[in-house]
Amino acid sequence: MRHRQYTSRASVLSLGLLFVALAPLGGCNLELSTDVEAKDQWTRTYPLSDGGTVVLSNTNGKINVTGGEGETVTVTADRIVKARTEEAAKQQLDLLEMKEDVTPDRVSIDSRVSGLTISVSRRVDYTVTMPSGASLTLVTTNGDILVSNIGGHFSAEASNGRITATGLHQSAKVSNTNGLVSLTLDDVSGEGVSAETTNGAIVVSLPKAVNAELSARVVNGKIMNDGLDLQVSEESRRRLDGRLGAGGPMIRLETTNGAVTVKGRN
Repeated sequence: MRHRQYTSRASVLSLGLLFVALAPLGGCNLELSTDVEAKDQWTRTYPLSDGGTVVLSNTNGKINVTGGEGETVTVTADRIVKARTEEAAKQQLDLLEMKEDVTPDRVSIDSRVSGLTISVSRRVDYTVTMPSGASLTLVTTNGDILVSNIGGHFSAEASNGRITATGLHQSAKVSNTNGLVSLTLDDVSGEGVSAETTNGAIVVSLPKAVNAELSARVVNGKIMNDGLDLQVSEESRRRLDGRLGAGGPMIRLETTNGAVTVKGRN
């Protein structure tokens, strides 16, 4: 009987410990999916003086920017919040702040989110049109960047996602951590071009007749060039230095894990 009593108490004790262990998980709700969605669309139009700058800062979401005619900047932001309940999703959407800092020569929108909210995801997808002669600065954490026809200086900084820019007419400074960097240059001037990433390839397309200096570096990968009027000054598996045409602004390309490809086009 004493043995049976000991077994019974051990079973009760084990069961009690199990409930104690599960209690915190129950309080956190094991259903961690965020499949209830609330969304809206935020739109603004701003005048921008000649040669001005557009700045967008985001945490999660795609950014698509196109340069065109006119003197205004149109920003459309699709704001999407997911949570465990409809009420929570709507509440968090109302709290999603769009910070505007606007002057005649600068339009800045900041939708970055700080802090941690359990079981809530937030995303802002931007579609922007702006004067083609203006400069553009983008900062994001998670999301692809797609840019076209930027006549001023282009700057982009991302952590996770692809950066693709076409029709760049002046200078560019691009930094990525995990993802492809693809730049199509119509010209290189001013501060030149700087592109770097940690995990990802860099692909640059530029006119054969461009005048610039080229410096490419890789750690784990290879460097390829095709169709360039390149006078090589130093070349190895991990580095390539040379002069394009008559020389000029610097094109500096660097990646840790990935390849660097530079292509000339007619």
